Parts: sequence; C-alpha cells; structure tokens
Amino acid sequence: MHYTLIIHGYSDCSESFEKLKKFLIDKDVGKVDTVLYVDYQSREDSLTLNDVVDGLNDALIAKNLVQQGGNSDHTFSIIVHSTGGLVIRHWIATYYGDQGRIDACPVKKIVMLAPANFGSPLAHRGKSFLGSLVKGRWKVGDFLEVGQKILDSLELASPFQWELAHRDLLVEKPWYNRKQIQLTIIAGLEDYDGIRGLVNSPGTDGTVVIAGTCLDSAKIHLDFRKPENDNGDYEPFRWSRYRPPVDFAFTVLSGYNHGSIISEIHEKNENQVSGLIRRALRQEDEHSFGEFIKELDTLRLANYKNSENPKPVFQQFIVRAVDDFGAAVTDFSLEFSLLKFERIIDHLVINDEKTFSENEERLSARLQSIIAAGFYTNRQDPSFRRFLVNLADLNALLDEAKELLGQDIAITVRIYIPDVEKGIRYEIGRLQNVLLYTSNKDRHDNDRPSFIFSNTTTLIEMKVDRYNHYVVIH
Repeated sequence: MHYTLIIHGYSDCSESFEKLKKFLIDKDVGKVDTVLYVDYQSREDSLTLNDVVDGLNDALIAKNLVQQGGNSDHTFSIIVHSTGGLVIRHWIATYYGDQGRIDACPVKKIVMLAPANFGSPLAHRGKSFLGSLVKGRWKVGDFLEVGQKILDSLELASPFQWELAHRDLLVEKPWYNRKQIQLTIIAGLEDYDGIRGLVNSPGTDGTVVIAGTCLDSAKIHLDFRKPENDNGDYEPFRWSRYRPPVDFAFTVLSGYNHGSIISEIHEKNENQVSGLIRRALRQEDEHSFGEFIKELDTLRLANYKNSENPKPVFQQFIVRAVDDFGAAVTDFSLEFSLLKFERIIDHLVINDEKTFSENEERLSARLQSIIAAGFYTNRQDPSFRRFLVNLADLNALLDEAKELLGQDIAITVRIYIPDVEKGIRYEIGRLQNVLLYTSNKDRHDNDRPSFIFSNTTTLIEMKVDRYNHYVVIH
C-alpha cells in the first residue's frame, strides 16, 4: 500500500490542508484512507523537534505503517509545509540515516512547500512577548505559550540546523536524489502585503529565507590551528564536498508567499502549486524525474526574470567558530576584502607585507557592507552567525572591481578574536586573510570550486587554537 502523509508547519494544523487532501483524492493521487494528516502541537513550550519525530515514529508504529525496527510493508509520499521540512528530514536522519539503513526507509517522494530548512528571520520574534500576543495559545495552563524549543530550532543559524545538515546533506552519499528519495522543493517568490508586510525581510517569502528552502549545501573548513605535523604544513581551506548536491527539483513561483502557497490550493481546480505537487508525486522513474528537475530549473529562472516585482537571488552563509577542543568561540568578527589576485601566495593566504591600495580599500568596504546587510548572530549560541548576500549586488561589485583593478580579483576573509582575559588568549597570528573566491579560472579545479552558488546555504567552520598561561611544570 502507498500512503501520502501531510505534515504542517509551526503554529498550524491539518485543517489548513483539507483542500489539498480533497484535491489529491479528486486527482486519483490517493484515497480517503491513504492520504493522512500528521498533527503535532508546535506551540507547547517544552516540545522539541526530537519529541515531534519521536512521537511521529510512535504514531506510525501504532498505525501499523512502520514496524518497530523501522521496516515497512508500505511506501510513503510526504508533503510538508514550512517547519514540516525539518520534521521529515530529522525523522529520516534519526531512524534511517544515522542507523546506516537508509535503503530501508519507506519514504520514496517528498514535496516541500516553503520549507524552513535553514530557518526563519521571524523565529526570534516569536519568542518575544509581542510574538506571544500574535501567535500564542490562549488556554488555561499554557497561557501565551509559543513553542520556545521549536522556535529555537527555527532561529537563523541554529545549532539544530547545523547538526541536521551534517547528518543528511554533508554526508558521503546524500539520499535525496532521483534514485532513492525524490525531493521536490517549491517556494513562493513574494513578500507579505498589508499589515503583515511589516515583518518582511530581504530574500524571504515573508517567513522563510528562499535560499534556505533549497537543500543545495556545501561546507568550508578554515583550520587555523597549529599543524600536527613537524614540518609546519597545513591546509587553511578545504571543502567538505566538491559540488553541492543538486539531484532534486527546486523552483520558485511568482505570485505566492509563505501562506498563499497553501491557502490558494483548491479542492478541485488545479493551480500552479497543486499541479506541481500532483506531477511530483506521479514521477514514475529516475529518468522522468530528471526531466522534471530540468523543467523546474527553467521555471525558476523564468519566474525570477518575469516577476512583477523582480527579486534578486541570494546566497546564505552560516559561520561557526570553535577552538581546538571544539568548544564554541562566541566573540569574533570577520573582515572580508576585495583585492587584486596577484596578492595571493601559497596556501591561498594573502601576502600581508603589501598594503592595500586606495581602490582595494574602497572596494573592500563596499564588499563588507553587502555581506553585513544580512548579518545575524544566533541568540542561543553566538558562535553561529548568518550572512545573506544579494548576489546581484555582489556580482556587480565584482565586475566593477575587475575593471577598476585591471586584472583578476579575489575575495578573502580574516577572523579576529580578542583575548578572553590576561592569561587566556586565542592564537591569532595564523588568522591571515584566506582566499574564498577568485575570478581566475585556473584556480577553480576540482579541489577548489567557486565560492558563489545562487539559492544555496554554505556552511563555514573556523577552528583556532586557544592558549592559557595558568598551567606550568617546575
């Protein structure tokens, strides 16, 4: 038997998806007893996403949809909205990916509608008293609860998102592909209007970061620790993967925001969203799904170009700093520079003996402002930072810089960490400017791909040595 499960997002319930279920039944995608809702109380303050997936697994076992050990006599298609994306990813990673038995996973197709895969800029607002008044629950015993733990997971650059990405995306063999779990992601391209428009942020559908809905991810390691070998060699820059995982369907739709992508689905008449859902669930084999991927790529490019209010494409970065024991470094700053490529020397480190020219100083200041425009420090753990970069602004600056400097250019980053106290410090002598991007194509081999990917989230982990003077041997 094949079942379709519908999983709602934060502060929602299955009632919002009744039209979608009726539509699926009307189009013979499922039946009354095979299209099922997954309901969970997202605004219980003590409830975590661990609790949600644990409860989901128990409920699947109770319904005889999944056996106690994880095997199933059935197959599943999953439709999720918003936070539901994190729920299903976490469930699959916990009960199949982490166990090394992804081949036993009964999920064959997933359609994500505006998923909060890499967070929402509204999550930290939801934890405020104002958020309680707007979204909170009015019931004796849980007055003005807003789901603190789940909102923690939804906050930009949350530790939960970072960990989950390492469990299901930054793995040797990601399972979201045309042969294993066929994944389709659909996001709206518009902001909220009216009074709700007051919460709009650049690069969002009103609620979630559009670049963060997509699961294209890569990771950079910047290792500034003392080399373990005797000759002092080290590699300050390396990628977790050479290319982002792109074997899934992803598109954005003009005319839809985070709410209307669900609310405008009709129970009988097919619109653009419901039509894509139906087609995604009916792809029969990997070849047809490959053609579907290409079609949605074309649709995405057309919608960005033809939108009534054209939106720029963004790239999101999540940065984390840790010491040589893996402990969080919560006080640091990043300095980005835009320079002539000729300044780059061995190990992709800038030659600090040369001073920057006036043009390089001016270009670097503009680069810093573009990157800082989307800056956010995670409130749970300040060692996590988020940057959201407008790629139209960035590419225009790179073109101008190349012409102004008269040669290939380079983007570098430098980290600065102040001393903790008089006797405890970080070794910042190695924290030189490290090359992140260059227009010189000869440096983009398989080991060093381009740093810039549209509609993606790039993770950057920086490791530094921490020293103290409080331990001596006499």
